[in-house]
Amino acid sequence: MLGVWRLQLLREVARRGTIRAAATALSITPSAVSQQLRILEAEAGVPLLERSGRRIRLTDAGERLVRHADTITAAITAAESELATSQHEIAGTLRVAAIPTAARAILPAAIAALGRAHPRLRLLLRDLETSESLPALLGDEVDLAVVDEYDEATRILEPGVDLIDLIAEPILVALTPGRSGDTAPVPLASLADERWIMDTEASGICRAVTRACRGAGFEPHVRSNCRDYSVTIALVEAGLGVAMLPGLALRDRGIRARVLPVDPPLERRVRIAVKPERRAHPAVGAMVAELQRIAAATGPVQIP
Repeated sequence: MLGVWRLQLLREVARRGTIRAAATALSITPSAVSQQLRILEAEAGVPLLERSGRRIRLTDAGERLVRHADTITAAITAAESELATSQHEIAGTLRVAAIPTAARAILPAAIAALGRAHPRLRLLLRDLETSESLPALLGDEVDLAVVDEYDEATRILEPGVDLIDLIAEPILVALTPGRSGDTAPVPLASLADERWIMDTEASGICRAVTRACRGAGFEPHVRSNCRDYSVTIALVEAGLGVAMLPGLALRDRGIRARVLPVDPPLERRVRIAVKPERRAHPAVGAMVAELQRIAAATGPVQIP
């Protein structure tokens, strides 16, 4: 009989490529993972893994078994959702990932509201970029994720993930306070000679803005890459460059920089990502409904 837990270990190794990475994700030791995988190979009666340097490659039998492990995990998740639906109250643990701007501007109110309505529900939040939260969602490390898309190149086309629209917001250019001569909307091409404060190079907004600048005929001269929008805004306000900011980055934040729309316009779509088998879970449904309520109530960002 194949052990379900060991099947899930094999699935993590397949996703992450090394035993050490799988062990870190599951908060156990690499030696424990190796031991359990040896037991799984004995249960299966065939080799499941081959080493290639420091990385692990699955055999054909291992690949087939991982596909079954995905099916089994989905069935277990669906069973958990069905059992939770039969309970009289929403309880247990809900694990949420969110892009940092949504984690700051939306999630605190949502978590507080659900905590009041369902005191036995434990809510855990991780602020992760979309490129980080989607693997966490697919690996069942989180139950739902608030993610973002900017253009066709950043569109989420992940199989096995449902997407629920939450917010569509403009991407605005932040300029040095007191700067004159710019009229709304600011032609993107007019910023060709500026120094740019960008998000991290791996972020969706950095890649989307870079593509937009190239479309306007220039390569942005990047002076700094900052993950924290508070730092980005401070650098702009110090006169060190211009930056593109999503609307949520400005919500409930005092800002001295001059913020204007650009031409051609840029937009960000904020969406909720969830695996289909988890959508029926009452806690997931409650969080989705609360996020939608807050998003509808806050309305579009007011340009300072």
